[in-house]
Amino acid sequence: MQQILLHITDCHLVPAGQQLLHTDTLGTLSAVLAQAIGEARPDAIVATGDLVHSGGVDVYQQFLSTIASHCDVPLLCLPGNHDIADAMVEAGLPMQPLCLGDWYVGALDSHEDDVPEASVDAATREALMAQWQQQTAPYGLLATHHPLLQIGAPWLDKDRIEAPEKLLDGLIDAEGPAFCGAIFGHAHQVVDGRYRRRPLLGTPSTGFQFEPRSQQFAVGNQPPGYRWLTLSEGGQIESQVGWLQ
Repeated sequence: MQQILLHITDCHLVPAGQQLLHTDTLGTLSAVLAQAIGEARPDAIVATGDLVHSGGVDVYQQFLSTIASHCDVPLLCLPGNHDIADAMVEAGLPMQPLCLGDWYVGALDSHEDDVPEASVDAATREALMAQWQQQTAPYGLLATHHPLLQIGAPWLDKDRIEAPEKLLDGLIDAEGPAFCGAIFGHAHQVVDGRYRRRPLLGTPSTGFQFEPRSQQFAVGNQPPGYRWLTLSEGGQIESQVGWLQ
């Protein structure tokens, strides 16, 4: 049976009453969820980091309650560079990989608190591979925060996961689920890449976007967004980006 995932990312929630870059990020997250859930009911939601920009445990709990108010389905949360992992744990955010029918959704923590660049050391890679190889699902999707390829914006490309080819080759060649693709955030824009014919998909922010291919920090005029993924029985991944109307 196919699985339908809703991918959201880079929500950047701030304490109630505040805005970030002139954006009510809690309001845009709620509006994105309302529109998306009005389109389809997902089998799970994957949120790939920078969920909170500031405010700590209370704001993470606000994130969790906002998700729950729109849809009660399995949720996987990953930390981004603006997140504080201990606060996520204290707030009760679910951070364990998902098993959905024929699909395993693995989680790679690429963040270090308050550090923009990806941080994926040898121990993290080995732990990911060990967990991946223990799974019995035939197909696998990887979720992480930082991009796994260059996106053409130098100020963002410096933050990507180093030597992504080594990581991806390891997953493709590993025992366990067949690696079928990956999703990530951080870029605040649509990224549709491929590696060895597998899709590498970056999803726009639920709050605000960066200008594509910008040479330095620049906010674009694209609206808040999200991505639907259909994971098929044959290991195929179909996806479609949605924009807040």
